[in-house]
Amino acid sequence: MFKFMVYFIAISILLIHCLPFENNTEDYDRGGADLSYLGRSVFGEPNEESGNRVEQWNKSSKVNPEELGTYAEGDILFPNDVRRSGVISETKRWPGGVVPFEINGTYSEEQREMIKKAMMEFHKQTCIRFRKRKPGDSDWIWITNAKTGCYTSIGRLGGLQTVNLQAPACLLHGTVMHELLHAIGFGHEQSRSDRDLYVTINWANIKQGHLQNFEKAGKLLSTSFGVSYDYGSIMHYSSHAFSVNGHPTIAAIRDTNLQLGQEEGFSKNDVEKIRRIYNCSNISTKQNSSEIDIDIK
Repeated sequence: MFKFMVYFIAISILLIHCLPFENNTEDYDRGGADLSYLGRSVFGEPNEESGNRVEQWNKSSKVNPEELGTYAEGDILFPNDVRRSGVISETKRWPGGVVPFEINGTYSEEQREMIKKAMMEFHKQTCIRFRKRKPGDSDWIWITNAKTGCYTSIGRLGGLQTVNLQAPACLLHGTVMHELLHAIGFGHEQSRSDRDLYVTINWANIKQGHLQNFEKAGKLLSTSFGVSYDYGSIMHYSSHAFSVNGHPTIAAIRDTNLQLGQEEGFSKNDVEKIRRIYNCSNISTKQNSSEIDIDIK
């Protein structure tokens, strides 16, 4: 009898930890993504060390500007005042896919056009709509140019939400799109719970103090939204992210020479994820430009 009770308790514990909870399913349905694996590292304040690293970036670098910060996974930062027991376990979508914004950074006209160009990619290929903040908007993203690197939080926080795009390095087309994708609720591709089926993490090549950047999400909440793993996602780390010795820190299992990530724009799977999480209908790319234009002046 005693052995049976031990066996029964062990099986019960296993089921509790392995089966999805009802509220987790609800989080998934409304766009939740598991960020609990990041722990307390997501909370903090902007710092100039990250800004100095980004300032030294150039086109010959083997990494992307958003991978240079001291923040969680390089560019994820939640303000300390939104801390909830030290863990963020879900993200929130923007109602109707509408994201109000303000641009408060001291950007040149050309740099403002770079931000607009990135936003327009969302308009052309998805149902996400960026528009200037109105007096009645209580939640909005605040795009600024502090010398603290490239960073934002994930999903809609509520209230003012900083998207820092330090000029000029963070004004790359792909970097702006990358940070905006974080803001609407997407994490990094290589942080998916199933990533070990597709990539190898070369732990010995990672800088000391940055191992946590390569942790992966738990299985209870999915960040993949039913879309297959995407080596070419704009949300994927480059192969040399946080390398201590110039050797790759992450490589595709099927082809170690395969390029990881890119800064050109959405991959097909990036678009599909947005459409699924925001329940987009198929958006025509032949819309009249006046219907999707953005006023950033």
